[in-house]
Amino acid sequence: MRFAREIALGFLYWLVFLLVLEPGNILDAIHNRHSLPWRQEMIRIIGASVLGAAVTPLVLALVRRFPIEGEARWRHALIQTAICLSVAAGLILVSCILAPLVLTSETRPFPQALLSEMTVNGPLLVFCVAALIGIAHAVRFAGHARQVSGLEPASAASGFLTSVAVKTRGRLSMLALDGVGWIETQGNYLALHEGTAVHLIRQTSVRFEAMLDPQHFVRIHRQTIVAVRHIRDMTALSNGDALLHLKDGTPLRVSRNFRDSVRAKFEDGCEMTLEVN
Repeated sequence: MRFAREIALGFLYWLVFLLVLEPGNILDAIHNRHSLPWRQEMIRIIGASVLGAAVTPLVLALVRRFPIEGEARWRHALIQTAICLSVAAGLILVSCILAPLVLTSETRPFPQALLSEMTVNGPLLVFCVAALIGIAHAVRFAGHARQVSGLEPASAASGFLTSVAVKTRGRLSMLALDGVGWIETQGNYLALHEGTAVHLIRQTSVRFEAMLDPQHFVRIHRQTIVAVRHIRDMTALSNGDALLHLKDGTPLRVSRNFRDSVRAKFEDGCEMTLEVN
């Protein structure tokens, strides 16, 4: 269903892009005093739209795979720049191969046509692919904003979260964060562990942590956040890390970079005592 929708939206996007350029072709024909072959022009526009639609699902899939957010945003930005240039070059290459087969007006040798299209239409195609990538990111951010709007703050005074919208068997429900023992990063998702149940939400760890009450949640690793009230004990390890156990027996490793902050939660007056060997 998603694939068909992306193909349809891609065709519409590329069709609009090509039609926007069409007045320039008409003016060019008038300026050079030659008639525009309308049948050939329509074949060119529809064929180019089909080519663009064919690569649209790939572009959108790569945007989802390499989102420009989080710690890898700069690396992903470089990857998407390479994707943009590669897709534009690929479209020109394929169009130069297919043009002589469907357009009687295309009589240029392949090397000459390829060089000409790369020079004349290359920058336009790069811009069009970049705009498509930008639109895809805008849609992603809008989706994140809608998801954040489903997070309910504890109170107007604190502004911290007490519950989060999750999907369980296709149904949307509110999950109380009091029952969440720990949170871990899983790709582009966060896994909220509530006992033996695991709930996935599409959110970044850094952004989600900023919405949590720091008195009740503490980061123990670059990919892990723990609810303080669920901690049972913590044991120091020889390499500087520590081993933490939750009340349900779940063992979690504490990075040496976060070990002192975990201890500080208890030294500042938390309800439990934490024994560190």
